[in-house]
Amino acid sequence: MEVEVKVPRTTKEDKTGVLLSWYKNDGDSVEEGEEIAEVMIEKVTMHVKAPASGKLKILVKENEEVAQGQVIGLIVT
Repeated sequence: MEVEVKVPRTTKEDKTGVLLSWYKNDGDSVEEGEEIAEVMIEKVTMHVKAPASGKLKILVKENEEVAQGQVIGLIVT
């Protein structure tokens, strides 16, 4: 099963930002609730937490533009 990793929503507006960094590498094991990435939207830095435990599959690379609610990775359980 695959669980989507999404950029958190901070406003109702469709704002974009940048994926600053991944704390894990593609294929690494992650635990549910663990901080796995950092994004910046409108000068606000947010940490993205793993929604489930499993293996991380990265879909968006560091320094790429992202939008609130966008899927940036998958957790393969």
